[in-house]
Amino acid sequence: HSDSENMAKLTLKRLSAEEEFPDLSQHNNHMAKFLTLDIYKKLRERATPNGFTIDGVIQTGVDNPGHPFIMTVGCVAGDEETYEVFKELLDPVIEDRHGGYKPSDKHKTDLNPSNLKGGDDLDSNYVLSSRVRTGRSVRGFCLPPHCSRGERRAVEKLSIEALASLSGDLKGKYYALKNMTEAEQQQLIDDHFLFDKPVSPLLLASGMGRDWPDARGIWHNDNKTFLVWVNEEDHLRVISMQKGGNMKEVFDRFCTGLTKIETLFKERNHAFMWNEHLGYVLTCPSNLGTGLRAGVHVKLPNMSKHAKFEEVLKKLRLQKRGTGGVDTAAVGGVFDISNADRLGFSEVELVQMVVDGVKLLVEMEKKLEKGQSIDDIMPAQK
Repeated sequence: HSDSENMAKLTLKRLSAEEEFPDLSQHNNHMAKFLTLDIYKKLRERATPNGFTIDGVIQTGVDNPGHPFIMTVGCVAGDEETYEVFKELLDPVIEDRHGGYKPSDKHKTDLNPSNLKGGDDLDSNYVLSSRVRTGRSVRGFCLPPHCSRGERRAVEKLSIEALASLSGDLKGKYYALKNMTEAEQQQLIDDHFLFDKPVSPLLLASGMGRDWPDARGIWHNDNKTFLVWVNEEDHLRVISMQKGGNMKEVFDRFCTGLTKIETLFKERNHAFMWNEHLGYVLTCPSNLGTGLRAGVHVKLPNMSKHAKFEEVLKKLRLQKRGTGGVDTAAVGGVFDISNADRLGFSEVELVQMVVDGVKLLVEMEKKLEKGQSIDDIMPAQK
């Protein structure tokens, strides 16, 4: 050890775990629920090979005690190894967030769109738009909370090369955030495509906003139905979307595009982070597994006022948001309805839940419009 390394170790040791332990007494997030002084003591001695520490893992949950609409996770990964090195904290968080998913459980991936039944017949008088999104992390680089500028630029360069090789209806163009024209920027905002500089304290506290907008960008195909965000909360966010209720088409494009992108990255000697237990490894533990959120914007003015609305959603394993995103209320009875689960179910199973569930919700809405009861079509727990 060099003198400076020894000095760094001494400085770290100078204060005890008790003196460093965060005050979580006012907190309501998954991390705060499980981080005890004992666990903190134990994990404080560790770091991943890239130097990510327990304080890096928990910072966002320390700085953000809670959220009015959702139970937040309160921790992030700085690299692929985080989930292993700090598993005494992350395993219980994952189990709690993902409905009892145990450290011994295995996750299944299914990106074969022909396994989806139906989904091309959702009533577009009610279902206004459909989208499927996920994230992907490129193995060999730190994740956005901990990556260096150079790593972020390397991820961007790889992404630009890979995406430029897409053809047919997936052919498109990359727009770097830092040299985008005003007109391009406005167009992307109008299309609801552009992610802006993170203002969410959840993202900022995790260190994902560093060096903004360096090496961030958005790619989309010419039809504007398939897009990839580069270096936002994850290395890649992949989104397939279109107007109307044809979730089958959206999911087909999603699977085809993703599989092609993965092949193109592999040809450049970079795989995506994946393992049998966690599935696809992403920055936030809430997105592990499939990382998949299949959602529709659907008009439910009557159903949403029904006393059993929440219960029906729970039974169908669906969640609702306002159409402006996770922090917004619904406008005009239009809700963003999506799968509640990410881990422990395959991609096909999750999209199937959304397709079947939304179909039932629309059927209920139509009955309520006519003043009929919906008691006879109440679902069982999925």
